Amino acid sequence: GSHRTGTTTFQSYLAKNEQALKRQGIVSWRPKRLRKGMMSGLLGQPDRITPDGFRRAQRACGLIRMETARMEKLGVTHLIVSEENMIGAMRNNLRRERLYPNLAARMDRFRGAFAEQCTRIVLAVRSYDEYWASSLGFAVAAGHSVPMKDQLDRLVTQPRRWRHLVTELSDAFPAAHVVIWPFEAVVGQPEKELRLMTGTDAPLPLKGARAWHHKGRTDADLRALVAERGEDEALPLFSGQAGRWMPFDRAQRMALRAQYASDIRWLKNGADGCASFVQNPDVIQINEEDQWFADTAAERRASPTRGHIHD
Repeated sequence: GSHRTGTTTFQSYLAKNEQALKRQGIVSWRPKRLRKGMMSGLLGQPDRITPDGFRRAQRACGLIRMETARMEKLGVTHLIVSEENMIGAMRNNLRRERLYPNLAARMDRFRGAFAEQCTRIVLAVRSYDEYWASSLGFAVAAGHSVPMKDQLDRLVTQPRRWRHLVTELSDAFPAAHVVIWPFEAVVGQPEKELRLMTGTDAPLPLKGARAWHHKGRTDADLRALVAERGEDEALPLFSGQAGRWMPFDRAQRMALRAQYASDIRWLKNGADGCASFVQNPDVIQINEEDQWFADTAAERRASPTRGHIHD
């Protein structure tokens, strides 16, 4: 994850090169398998868990622990678990008008599944104007109503930022190395993402590496869909051009971009010791930091400035 940052493209790349990657000791678990039962009870809303759901979550944690132990015995050196809904559903972000509001509670569940075996957590971030626009476009294409100005304003002023997600991930898995990179730097380059995840310098397969999946709908495409549905009052939000749809006006975009720039500065300045920021995906420089992260986990959690927001 997060959503709308090329996760489907990355997962498709892993699937197309599954056998070649296995020969290098790299195995991946992707949504097609994870949503069929392995993570049953772990992906739902934390505030809607029933007793039966709790039992299913416990069984899922046990199954994941057994499977990871089996992978280790088979000599797998890297197990990649790629499922963007682990941190929350995109529709819930739009419904709650918050950026992954239940992430901390969700990570509490997954800690029972992966515990100390989780050595690295990777999160791609994206400029807020593009992230929310892409999410809204996906929702409109799926049949949801076009957002009006008041909803767009609430998305601009919603309080959660990428830095909050980074801090919560680090709190949930303090011994893991959290690695962040901007979507804008790796878009359409899944092999670079894989290299950053594994730290390997071995040649990686390139089959399907330039096949882009789940692209955002164009402004013209969405306008045609909305017109067909008879939502005439929403048509002024579309220009009818061939480029990406951007529902936010200039002032809203400036505010969202300023928020993103603030997050990027925070990441570049060390992220309060929570994470490493990879600005240049062509430079592999994260392996040597893993042990440092493990050795200083307690110190980072006890820091009095931990998670403080600097604007």
